[in-house]
Amino acid sequence: MYDLKKLCPLHLEDLTRVGRDADGGYVLSNRQIEKTKILLSFGINTDWTFEESFVERCHHKPVRLYAFDASVSLPKFKALKQQYFVNTIVHFLLGNIPQAKKNRNRWNSYRQAVKDFTRFFQPSLHHFFIPKFVGREDDGTYTRLDTVLTSLYEVEDLSVFIKMDIESWEYRTLPQLEPFFDKINGVVVEFHELDIVAERFEEMIDLFSTHFDIAHVHANNTGGVYTTQPVLLEVTFINKVLTGGAPFSSRTYPIEGLDFPNKPEKSDIQLVF
Repeated sequence: MYDLKKLCPLHLEDLTRVGRDADGGYVLSNRQIEKTKILLSFGINTDWTFEESFVERCHHKPVRLYAFDASVSLPKFKALKQQYFVNTIVHFLLGNIPQAKKNRNRWNSYRQAVKDFTRFFQPSLHHFFIPKFVGREDDGTYTRLDTVLTSLYEVEDLSVFIKMDIESWEYRTLPQLEPFFDKINGVVVEFHELDIVAERFEEMIDLFSTHFDIAHVHANNTGGVYTTQPVLLEVTFINKVLTGGAPFSSRTYPIEGLDFPNKPEKSDIQLVF
């Protein structure tokens, strides 16, 4: 088990939700958005509402977005759109109307994904999509976090914000950020499998505590609870330079109006620090 008290957030008055009011949206400080010139996103799947919302709030300044995910791509979306279109026709001709309707919904979903992806990820907008996972090595499928940071030009202190949802690879890759902590104003991470890697999770918290405070914590109700502790946690780190000696929060979590259940049909998980 991990020590939940180590995760008590600071009391920050400028918290805001970025992204949709469900899985894929995260809470962070407005001062982080103000500082950001480079947004790095690791793991987008079919939902980039966080990235869209973030850059929209930076309309007064240019922000470069680099989104990494080898599990999705425009060709894959197009292929799935075609597949579900064919499946819709086949099931309709076979008289399986319920299945035809399900496939039609999936077809519409991927048709919209093709449109949204094409509109949003454009080099002319400085929104770059890189079809790679983040990992321990640099090869055709994976790239290291420190390789990404090193490759960026003109990286000013506190100018980088990072979003990470990479299905347990956070434990293998987050230490690669340590040499760049001064460049990073914040990181929001979805930590997975806390029922079996609690010790490794605490190591990550201790590593980040040298340069970062915790701005926000939310329990992802998709993973449920093991004994008394959430299995999935969304943690927002903020660089200590930006916190100004703020006290620890006495709020009740989740925070009404900011936090929403990842699975809307299930109750959110209460956190007591």
